[in-house]
Amino acid sequence: MNQQRIRFIVSSAEEAVTVLRDRFEGKAKVVSVRQVEGTGLARFLQAPKLEVIAEMAEEVAGPASAVGAEDEGSGVFPEPDPVVAAAPSVPNAESQPESLLSGLPRLLRAGGFSTQMLAGLQCRPDWSELEAMPRQRALLRVGMNLRADFDAIKRRPLGNRVAFIGGPGVGKTTALCKWLASEVFVRGKRSAVLKLDLERANPGDALAVFCEALGVPCARSIPDVPTLGPDESLFVDVPGIVPSGGNDVAPLMEALGPLFVTSRVIVINAAYDPELIKRAFGFAARADCTHVVFTHLDELTQWGKLWEFLLDHQLTPLFLGTGPNIAGDLEENVFASVLARTFPEVGLQAAKSAVVQ
Repeated sequence: MNQQRIRFIVSSAEEAVTVLRDRFEGKAKVVSVRQVEGTGLARFLQAPKLEVIAEMAEEVAGPASAVGAEDEGSGVFPEPDPVVAAAPSVPNAESQPESLLSGLPRLLRAGGFSTQMLAGLQCRPDWSELEAMPRQRALLRVGMNLRADFDAIKRRPLGNRVAFIGGPGVGKTTALCKWLASEVFVRGKRSAVLKLDLERANPGDALAVFCEALGVPCARSIPDVPTLGPDESLFVDVPGIVPSGGNDVAPLMEALGPLFVTSRVIVINAAYDPELIKRAFGFAARADCTHVVFTHLDELTQWGKLWEFLLDHQLTPLFLGTGPNIAGDLEENVFASVLARTFPEVGLQAAKSAVVQ
């Protein structure tokens, strides 16, 4: 039986569920959910919409009715076949007050889940079953689903030539110190540090003082880096870089090239607005970053907003910086830490339950 892909644009996760249930009798399987914004003036006047791509057997597809490309309403678009009419529009979940959301969606939004994350959960085959459960049991199941998604992502190993990259003020050097202390004290690995200048100077003696306390060499230029054995690590601290688009990574790539850097860690302030975090992820892609560290977790009130970034296939989470202590306040079990704080009453239990399933 041939499979047909259907793309539909809707205003909310609830509308996507309505389309899947009413138009496709629940027989369409969701492949992906992506938030899309309008163009031009519409970008500022309209709430973002959701693009859902589903897969279904061709025999289930119903009759289609055309919807123009410039139509301001919602539509369901087979790929590349005709367009199926959309269900009536309902308000976007992102723009609704939490008091207008009901049951499980309201709890997830209160926990910080984005519209995109909520839509993905609502498009799962077991969503109706989850909504009918007692809330604590439903949250446990959500945690188990998140664990399955998190474990399905291939993790990149951290190499032994690692650059820490980030914007000014995100805690990039502090993150390097936290990881360096863990390497030396916990894993007993020998390491060296290079504090590198680019077009902008990279001043400050705090890193050198910390390295001296650990007994770790700290170089200020490439020729000063000591010879390292195959099991020893070099950590590179670069000046803060403000993402600007275009060719903003060229000086960084040129500087890191001779060092044969194997891993690049983007350090991001978790307390930033999600749009700023997305911008940092865009910079990370241009800079060929492999891992991500979230800092300032002690300032975060809604940990659930991190899920769409933790489940991103681009970057492997390395650790969370949960405080200012340069020799501590580090959590490497990223999944359990975020889940436990997303829903404090059941999050830790959900994390443990997910592990044994």
